[in-house]
Amino acid sequence: MKLLTKTNDPNASLGVVERTVYMLGNAGTALINTIIASFILFYYTDVLGLNSGIIGTIMLVSRLFDGVTDVFMGMIVDRTHSKHGRARIWVLRMCVPFAISGILMMTVPSHTSEIIKYVYVAITYNLCNSICLTALYVPYNAMTSNLTANPVERGILGVFVMFGAVIGTMGVQSTVDAATKALGGDQRAWIIVIAVYAVIGCLLHLLCFFGTKERTGQNNEHADHEKVDTRLEMQGLFKNKYWLIAIAVVFSALLSTALLGSGGMYFAKAALGDTKYYASIANTVSVAQMVALIVSAMLMKKIHKRDLCMYGLFVLAGGSLLSGMFVSNYPIFLVGAAMRGIGAGMAGAVLYGLVADTIDYGEWMTGQKSEGVGFAAMTVATKLANGLGVVIIGWINQLFGYDPNAAVQAARAIAGVNLSFNYLPAVFCLISGLLMLRYDLDKRFPAIQAELSERRSAARKA
Repeated sequence: MKLLTKTNDPNASLGVVERTVYMLGNAGTALINTIIASFILFYYTDVLGLNSGIIGTIMLVSRLFDGVTDVFMGMIVDRTHSKHGRARIWVLRMCVPFAISGILMMTVPSHTSEIIKYVYVAITYNLCNSICLTALYVPYNAMTSNLTANPVERGILGVFVMFGAVIGTMGVQSTVDAATKALGGDQRAWIIVIAVYAVIGCLLHLLCFFGTKERTGQNNEHADHEKVDTRLEMQGLFKNKYWLIAIAVVFSALLSTALLGSGGMYFAKAALGDTKYYASIANTVSVAQMVALIVSAMLMKKIHKRDLCMYGLFVLAGGSLLSGMFVSNYPIFLVGAAMRGIGAGMAGAVLYGLVADTIDYGEWMTGQKSEGVGFAAMTVATKLANGLGVVIIGWINQLFGYDPNAAVQAARAIAGVNLSFNYLPAVFCLISGLLMLRYDLDKRFPAIQAELSERRSAARKA
């Protein structure tokens, strides 16, 4: 029988240092991911002059490929055996390729035909988002389940993960417009900026790798490589109603925040008159979100994950509606933006914990733990939401007559950016909140967790 310590106890409470370095991994990912989610469409259309409809279509098609690679990567994680764990090793393997691919995504050849430009965009966007980000982010998400089986600790980890995302996102959103303008605002300026983000992100991923320890997955590279039945693995997940609800909520909620990020530059430019307003809007949302994350962490022991998530989604929806109705009244508009941040913080604080709990429920139900594929689906939902957000923005801009070269946009174009930036996010948040009404795992989970703990203890003794 192996003596349990803080480094190998599956139910361990993690220290502040380990939580923090794990958080920094998500911050590192967010530095490039925010470029993809919030700025890449604007960069392609308003800096490089490419057609928003064509770019949106390329990104939509890439979602199909992305979904395949995410699931495939989840299977790889479930079958990985190394001394560093199933998931954690991939953070080390992929941090440099991800950084390089992010830079390549921005280096569209300028002196060539339009067709070659679109082909280059399609290849490098998929390389960065569908391959390198997938091979890094799917394992990173799976680490939430592998670092500890303690449900309270997972909830705290979820807060740290979201905090990292907010830090990385806020860092990019608050600096990218000013930094690129200071460097001339052209393609060269954007390449320099993303190169800096890429290097910082890579260093943060390395800190994440060296500062964490997997405890619940298979960590022994010499262990028996048990056969994993993919068909049974997928069947188990799709019979898991709580996992299906959680993934649907992740998708719908993140689609609303993707529209906020992707539409922000267009909204600031068209409705408010200058892209400089985007930084103040984004910072208002981010600061409110960080405050909500801290408060949510303190409330987790008293409020069920479901309730915290549901209330947050409804607050986010209300803030989106308020901002949409008071575009011309900037102080009230910012109140709506703050509400969006509060709601996003409340809901985001528990999303990772929700998915981890549903995977444990699946293990309890089927006897098979599928954290790789289970969290791969979360990554699919996340990137599909971000990608679809960009697609929707591109199509709505095209449909409503947004002109990237116009000093003042037509009323129809302003109505379009308001629709995509404010009203559509409200709709998706309401849908997510209603879905959470069917999630009642919180009430059952303590008994399920106790039984799983007994099973795992018996397995260790054997």
